[in-house]
Amino acid sequence: MKNNYRTTQQRIFAWMAVGLTTVLIFSSCDQAVLERNVPPIEQEINDGVAIVYPQESAQFYVGDFVDIHATVGDPAGFSAAVLSVNDQVYRRDTFASTVKNGDLYQPWVPEQDGIYALQIHCETAAGGQSTSNVVNVYVGMREETSEEPAEQAPPEEETTAEEEECPIPMASSSGYPNCRSGPGTAYNVITSLKPGQSFPVTAVSGSGSWWEIEYSTSGATCWVWDNLVDICGNTDDVPVIIGKEKDAEAPEEPQQPAEQPQPDDPIKEPKPDPTWDPSSGPTAP
Repeated sequence: MKNNYRTTQQRIFAWMAVGLTTVLIFSSCDQAVLERNVPPIEQEINDGVAIVYPQESAQFYVGDFVDIHATVGDPAGFSAAVLSVNDQVYRRDTFASTVKNGDLYQPWVPEQDGIYALQIHCETAAGGQSTSNVVNVYVGMREETSEEPAEQAPPEEETTAEEEECPIPMASSSGYPNCRSGPGTAYNVITSLKPGQSFPVTAVSGSGSWWEIEYSTSGATCWVWDNLVDICGNTDDVPVIIGKEKDAEAPEEPQQPAEQPQPDDPIKEPKPDPTWDPSSGPTAP
């Protein structure tokens, strides 16, 4: 009976010792130990070092705080741990006392984008070393630091919207412009447009100052001044008429000399020049 009691006591003490050993956390690391969301450990490491977080091919961004988690175990105990990044020493942590089994956390903050190989080397009290598995991770730039110009998209959308609104070039009158038989004020007035009227554009003068429009359903055309209409749509394929522009800046025939007034006749006032002058008032060309 006494032997059974002692055996039970021994089993209880053994299980308590195992429990205290497995929950060991290294207090010598620079960062405080907090509750972490890491993958479950399938098997306790009793001899060696194994990185359990991050996992292979994990994705991070420049400036992220990466808390590397490893499980360690060695019968002789470890006295220090070295974190290497791309075979370069990143940090070295010395333990306050020899650790035989437990969890190790070492922080790492990537400063540049690229592919990084993470590995942990634990030093034993006897002068030996145990090396962990290599974990390759990817570090990229965040979206807000992208150099792609996002401002170029709106102009394309505006062009597309204008083409959808005016599949063919259209001229809309903004007042009461005269529409003439040719591109210039020297040509006769055929009709006058009203505000808001829109007509298809059929040609443009060489200087771009006059537009030929189809003002009648029968296909009749006339010319209107550019400053008095709004053009909508793509005009790249509109035919260009060169050499027909003509403005009535001077009379085509010489004027007859004015008659001298007789003493008894009242002085006649000179008649105004019928030639249109854009600066003389709101009269449209």
